Amino acid sequence: MSNFNTEFKKILKNMEDNISDKQALESAKVEMFNLYNLFFDEITNLEQTLNDKMVAIAETQLNMQEKLNNIDKAVKNIEKDIYDDADFENDEDYDVEVKCPYCNATFSAEMDELTAPEIICPECNNTIELDWGEEDGECGCGGCHGCGHNHHHDEDDDM
Repeated sequence: MSNFNTEFKKILKNMEDNISDKQALESAKVEMFNLYNLFFDEITNLEQTLNDKMVAIAETQLNMQEKLNNIDKAVKNIEKDIYDDADFENDEDYDVEVKCPYCNATFSAEMDELTAPEIICPECNNTIELDWGEEDGECGCGGCHGCGHNHHHDEDDDM
């Protein structure tokens, strides 16, 4: 800006040197100052507009960063829920409710018991086969009795 002021002063000096009519010189100087003020008002308005836009961009960026942080936290929690088996294996108090398909009794079983291929119902003492869908039955459940599907096995079908 200092270069602008220096150039403006040179223009005024050149006008003083080349305009001999004092009234015309004063009128020209007034008009130059008016133009100078208009120019700086326009620059000030542009600067304010740019500053407002920069503030809006910074606020948007901050808002987006907060959203990304929230998404990152959610993804980490999901990853922990899916992949962190250490808590699952070390939690001795993790119980699952099991409903006996024979007597309809509901009982709690610890998770380590459910990793076995079968469990005994404490009410009717029947053996409940635990099938996690690894075999291909008609419904995809592997033929367990706890899924609610009818798995009739006819001896005639085997012949």
